[in-house]
Amino acid sequence: MRKDFKNLDAATNQGPEISTKVPLTMFYKRQTNQKVLYTMLQNGKFHSFEASDYQKMHRDQDFELMYVLDGQLTNYLEDQVFTFQAGEGCLLNPQIRHTEKLQTNCLVVFLNLSESLLRQLLTDIESQGAVFSFLKHNLDDKNGWQRNYLKFHRLTSDSDKALKIILDSLQQEITTVKIGAKFFQSGLVLRLLSELEDSHHFRVIPNLLDNSKKDFLANQVIELIDKSDGNISRKNLEEQLHYNDEYLNRLLKDKTKHTLTAYSQEIRIHRAQELLTTTNMTIQNIAKQLGFDNETYFYHFFKKHVQLSPSVYRNEFTERGTGALSSRRIT
Repeated sequence: MRKDFKNLDAATNQGPEISTKVPLTMFYKRQTNQKVLYTMLQNGKFHSFEASDYQKMHRDQDFELMYVLDGQLTNYLEDQVFTFQAGEGCLLNPQIRHTEKLQTNCLVVFLNLSESLLRQLLTDIESQGAVFSFLKHNLDDKNGWQRNYLKFHRLTSDSDKALKIILDSLQQEITTVKIGAKFFQSGLVLRLLSELEDSHHFRVIPNLLDNSKKDFLANQVIELIDKSDGNISRKNLEEQLHYNDEYLNRLLKDKTKHTLTAYSQEIRIHRAQELLTTTNMTIQNIAKQLGFDNETYFYHFFKKHVQLSPSVYRNEFTERGTGALSSRRIT
């Protein structure tokens, strides 16, 4: 793959620094038997080859967006280790040392976005959402030393439908040499970032590597509850995080003012509201997806917290006329 490696001072133990030397690069990695199929797209060119999985810890000069399209991989961010599955990803600032190990049949896409490109794109963007705020914060010179990143995951199995359409369109525009391709690329990058900010489709969780261990652990609790739509037991949290549930409960309460139970219920209700107003799913299927034993239990749980039945809430708050119940398409 045409990437330039610049060795950093060995005494810092930071590993190589990788630069694509272009504003925008897109590449895919697919695990095939014992090899990885690399496909790189940049400046109207398309290059593909097989090689061993590159697993050396490194830094990128650019911001790197990673999204798992199929299968799963192990991601190493400094001294932290995560498993990312299909529908999950992260956005790293250039200060993060990282690498990844693909599992069998894993397909992952990366976008390398240069600081100069992002500064240009964000000039007139007023969004205060997590993704754009993260980029603006890290592009500020006084914050350039921080090691932070975003983790995100889709909320339902087809929440990333629009994202995949944008990625396909971006792939086509990067490999074309037609007049105006750069403008289409810029627009698609903005649409992609905006799609990640859509709270109906993705949950975004900011992380700071220099946080205390308590902050990090509290963020892990929040992420596990979010990813399970609030349907996770205290025992399960104990098993996954290897800490006593009462200790985890205190950490979460210090950070959010909510207990494990209260926070889980809040997430569960929020997801139910989203599914009722932005999808065509039946109430029975929504109850099933959120882990309720039956529709009747879901009905009473929802009405207790919202003071409306699920069907009445759907009729009252569905975003009529906005296409909320139809699949989204890029024109």
